[in-house]
Formats: sequence, C-alpha cells, structure tokens
Amino acid sequence: MKRTFKVFAPKWIYKLALTGFLICVLIPGLVCLIDDGSMVGTIVSAVLFSPFLVGALCGYRFRIIVCQDTITVRRGIGKGYSFHVNEITKVVRRVNRNTNLGTLVKVTIYTKSRHVSVETLMTGFEKMESYIAENVDPQKIVVKEKIQNAN
Repeated sequence: MKRTFKVFAPKWIYKLALTGFLICVLIPGLVCLIDDGSMVGTIVSAVLFSPFLVGALCGYRFRIIVCQDTITVRRGIGKGYSFHVNEITKVVRRVNRNTNLGTLVKVTIYTKSRHVSVETLMTGFEKMESYIAENVDPQKIVVKEKIQNAN
C-alpha cells in the first residue's frame, strides 16, 4: 500500500503576512501621493516591513512530503532534502496544554545532521503524527508536557 501525504502551513498564515506587508507599504504610499511628499516614507516602510514578505514566501514554499519510507522537506529558503524513516534518531513531542488556542502539539523529528518540526496548526499534522507513531521505534519518541495556567 502506497502512503503519500503532504504537511504544510495553512494558507491563511502566509496570506496574513502578505496582506500585512502590503498594508504597511501602501498606506505611506497613499499618504505620499496625497500630500505630494517624497517617497522616503514608503521606501522606509517597505524595508522595515519586508520580513512580512519574506515570511509569506517562506511559509508558502515550506512543505514536508511523505512517500512510503522517504520524508522530503522543502524549506522556505534554500534547497530541500530527503531522508529515510530509518535515519530518524529521535522524535520529541512537546504538548502545551491550556494555551489560548487550546492544546498545542509540536513534533520535532531529528536525524543525524538535520531536524524538522511539525505543529498542530499545520495541514496534515494528524497524518504525520500517526505516521511517526507507526514507523518509528517507540524508544526514540520522547514526550514533554507543559501545563500553563489558564488565567
């Protein structure tokens, strides 16, 4: 049986980052056009808010593709890499309870030279978590639990 699935950030995250960048650049640009001022404010705001744009592009490109026993990671910036499920040395499953968003889980997969993290809000998280539980030795899975006060 061929088991293939993808894990990626939800689209609303990079759409929010792109919208934030455009708003922060367009408002000073409109003020500049109305007041016949210089474009310095627009240029400065474009430079200051460029991390929103970079974050949107990285979020859009990041993917984890699981095809049978091979896990391929396409990073936001740079070249992707692949590894076999047997190369996994450790899996850390962090559970944060009582946060504002409910219970959040972050699973970090370690190999000899690299690591990748998958979080609850990502599309395909449940499939990845069950894949890890089925294909990785339970001795390699570490569970860390953190309970925050819900005030």
